[in-house]
Amino acid sequence: MTSVERAFLSKIGDLPSTCVFRGQADSSWKLLSAATRRLISYFEDEESVIESALYADMHWVYHRSVLLDPARSYGFGSANGHRIPDIQLLAKLHGFGAATGFLDFSLDPLTALWYACEEDGIDGRVYVLDLDGESRFRRIEIGEAVQSVEEIFRWPDRESGNLFFELSEQEKNSARASLSGGLGVQAWPLISTDAVSSLVIAASDKPQIREELEEMLGFRKPALFADLQRFSVVNSPRLPIPQIRDPEFSLLLGNQCYLQGDFTGAIAHYDQSIELATDDEMGYFLYVRGNAKAASGNLGGARGDYDLGIRYEERLAEELARKADGSTNKHRIWQLYFNRGNTKAELEDLTGALEDYGEAIRIGMHDSVRRASSYLNRGNTYLQLGRFCEAVWDYDDAIVAGSPYAQFNKGNVLVTLGRFDDALECYDAAIQGGDRGFGVICNRNGVAAILNRIGGDGYIVDSPRYRDDSQRLVIEVSLRADPENRHTEFFNFHGAKGNDGNTGGVNLPGGKGYIGNVGFVVVVKGEAW
Repeated sequence: MTSVERAFLSKIGDLPSTCVFRGQADSSWKLLSAATRRLISYFEDEESVIESALYADMHWVYHRSVLLDPARSYGFGSANGHRIPDIQLLAKLHGFGAATGFLDFSLDPLTALWYACEEDGIDGRVYVLDLDGESRFRRIEIGEAVQSVEEIFRWPDRESGNLFFELSEQEKNSARASLSGGLGVQAWPLISTDAVSSLVIAASDKPQIREELEEMLGFRKPALFADLQRFSVVNSPRLPIPQIRDPEFSLLLGNQCYLQGDFTGAIAHYDQSIELATDDEMGYFLYVRGNAKAASGNLGGARGDYDLGIRYEERLAEELARKADGSTNKHRIWQLYFNRGNTKAELEDLTGALEDYGEAIRIGMHDSVRRASSYLNRGNTYLQLGRFCEAVWDYDDAIVAGSPYAQFNKGNVLVTLGRFDDALECYDAAIQGGDRGFGVICNRNGVAAILNRIGGDGYIVDSPRYRDDSQRLVIEVSLRADPENRHTEFFNFHGAKGNDGNTGGVNLPGGKGYIGNVGFVVVVKGEAW
């Protein structure tokens, strides 16, 4: 029995005909595409980058900006004078050895075995992938396929499964493609582990297996590269990714820093995005940079970015509105106004904050969307200005729109206005709605105690006032009382919940919100009238 039969063929005899094979010289290597390995290297060999929510976007931007756009600029993206689709150009580049998001598999198990035996001194591995209908893979004909890079990697059809294709004879030019049989299998999203099995090839068996396979396969060295081959070699997984001057890639690097809490690094990458951006993209890049500045505490800088972002977006909206479809990007404009309102509120420009929240609400009404955060934060601003009735109206709208905090804040304003029965209903509604924080329970019990003390009527509530520098409102209640009940009680209340934080960018969290109002005191005095 030969080494090939003993170490390999005897172990795969029962596999179905739908299986394909891939050999890797080191058994410890993971089943990652060359594009993924190249991007991991770009991030200083930090493999955890592929677990990031942003990695899928980085992956498709890499294909667009490092492979497809430069290849087309060199004239490799056309055939017979016509532009070929992205998938066909990727297949060509893959066949010549460029680091794409596809993995080579072979219909011939012995071809995979050859590659598993390439390096001495370490165990190799042959992966077996079953491409049957139940394992979520679908074949495409490269000569007919028209998928764009976005369809392949940014918005893949997950229900239909990962793509796989076979290279044409013309594209099987490199030694590896010739031997592999030219099957390319999409490896992002990652190939499901339940579709793959593997066999380890012992290091001690490799030399003898190679000797036997050279005779069986007639292995030959690769020929000299053509121009397209040179381009693909420059973009092989062994070479580092060049500097990527792509605004979206800089955005993704900034987002990565943002998620790690490195706001200085995020701002530096967003600066690069803004430098490279078109006017259509500028508003969003300014928006996310403004968020990073706000998160770092640079509220003035954030406000400046939001100002400029609004100007770009409104100019773009005017241009879009003149088109036949009348489309606009109201959602992004709403976010910019809302976040700028938060920044103004934190900078104590309360009048300016009211204007921005009002504009955010107006845009929402135009889109038939009631955004709870806009009403809640404007209500909080009215509360800070002492405009209590307007605050109640906004809290009512926030409650309808689903805010989890508006009932509590409305209850506080109603206590301030002396409407204790209504306030008790609000606190009870807040608790029933799931807001069972210490402040809600404390304020609910406080207003219940006040109602117990004053009874049904016979009391006067003075206008709220600030008694000292603590900025704590004092609400005095004069109660007609019998001589034995003429004493003074103090009831401490927790302040309103703070503003909802900034809205976040795509795949990014928003701000943490701003501090709420300080508490207030209700003083109940029993007096003779």
